[in-house]
Amino acid sequence: MRVMVIVKASKDSEAGKMPDEKLLAEMGKFNEELVKAGVMLAGEGLQPTSNGARVRFSGSQRNESKLVYPAGVLLRRNHNLS
Repeated sequence: MRVMVIVKASKDSEAGKMPDEKLLAEMGKFNEELVKAGVMLAGEGLQPTSNGARVRFSGSQRNESKLVYPAGVLLRRNHNLS
């Protein structure tokens, strides 16, 4: 099973401001634990929502719009949700 962990955008992330050093270190430690456990598939930061768009498909119709998106995403492999 693949699980997507989404980090919600904030005013700071939208402005391109990086988290403080302590939070970055904690996130790095968490990510390292996932890598060592062999469950981390991807973990990239995303661009501000002003650079993105939402695309919806319905049959042959395509609709694009600007919406709020997460600031980061992490894909991991789990055997279950617990």
